[in-house]
Amino acid sequence: MKTVNGTPEGLIAALDVGSAKVACLIAEIDAGGHIRVKGVGNRACDGGVSGGAIVDMEATEHAIRASVDQAEKMAGATVSDVYLTFSGGEPKSRIVEVNVDIAGHAVSQSDLDKAVALAKEEVDFAEDGLLHAFPAAYAVDGNFGIKAPLGMYGKKLSVALHVVTCAAGPLQNLQACVRRAHLNVAGAVVTPFAAGLSTLVEDEAKMGAACIDIGAGTTSIAVFAQGSLVHAEVLPIGGGQITEQVARSLLTPFEHAERLKTFNGAATVDSLDERLEIEVPQLGEERDDAVVRMRRSALTGVIQKELELLFTTISERFEACGFAGVAGRRVVLTGGVAQAEGVRDLASRVMGRQVRIGRPELVNGLPQAAQAPTFAAAVGLLIYAAKRPVEDTVGKVGKNKRTPPPASALSRLSRWVRENF
Repeated sequence: MKTVNGTPEGLIAALDVGSAKVACLIAEIDAGGHIRVKGVGNRACDGGVSGGAIVDMEATEHAIRASVDQAEKMAGATVSDVYLTFSGGEPKSRIVEVNVDIAGHAVSQSDLDKAVALAKEEVDFAEDGLLHAFPAAYAVDGNFGIKAPLGMYGKKLSVALHVVTCAAGPLQNLQACVRRAHLNVAGAVVTPFAAGLSTLVEDEAKMGAACIDIGAGTTSIAVFAQGSLVHAEVLPIGGGQITEQVARSLLTPFEHAERLKTFNGAATVDSLDERLEIEVPQLGEERDDAVVRMRRSALTGVIQKELELLFTTISERFEACGFAGVAGRRVVLTGGVAQAEGVRDLASRVMGRQVRIGRPELVNGLPQAAQAPTFAAAVGLLIYAAKRPVEDTVGKVGKNKRTPPPASALSRLSRWVRENF
């Protein structure tokens, strides 16, 4: 069988390494770019990842091996290259602007390549890794809003590049775990971007929407406009913090706190919660005192309080990123916490935005179990790999920062991007 970069031609593998689980999807892509899932793997990570960062390489490697092996057996094929989601290293999202003199000739691809290269040199996170670099907007001789500058004539080409960087160490640790599992990294995608690709419909991405992926250890935020990613960031808080607070408040072991949250919990306190009772195993107790009965409101009250704090923090991040107007039009909530009863209404009330629950785009062959919000990022990786936007991934930012060009014209382009996207 022909191979491309070590992987059977037509096969791609997506690996979503999270704090709670490692999910692997193996899919086949035909000549038309259509995806058909052939294999699915899903394994608990057992403490290998915390807050998006690797904390136990051996445990993470074991979970990766088990997840990929399960997917390969189901697919009846082996893979050597995988695409990764990444939510560690405190990803930073910013707009970088540059000017390129074109001396009156038509804009060529080399002009665009030069502009992108110059923009990358201006990123001042010298020790960080470059995850993504997207052209966000173009201007020719000060005329903004140009979508396709190729072939246009002018004296000066301006480019606003959306750059996503992260701390290099956490990314290298994740890649090392993958290599220890005898796999190669074909590309890395910041988690909220992948989740948005699989859950936002085309018109949402064009008109403006935010995708919030709440996992066990992190909450990822992506803002889309004009069909492109314009902002991405990751908060080091997630469903695991809710579980921890439940355990502390109800004095129950963490394992039981997770089960109580999942099977008995809800995002809001209901009037019936004062009359309903739940059994809560007690920490360190034995025999008759090992389990106590509590009102369900003791559990749901803790969950609601923690979620209100989380959604308030997300709203503050919308304002701080400069794209609050875009994000305000629609919020798509996905990830494990998105499955909590009543979470949509709570999120809408706290953030003051229209909210819907996002499930991954239904691709051929995707089993029912993988159509849940918890697989949004993994499915998004497949879509990314199939479409491969024009960008650089898993690169390194140069250490020598260029002297910034005059800010006048460039700041106008930056303002235009934030006001019109």
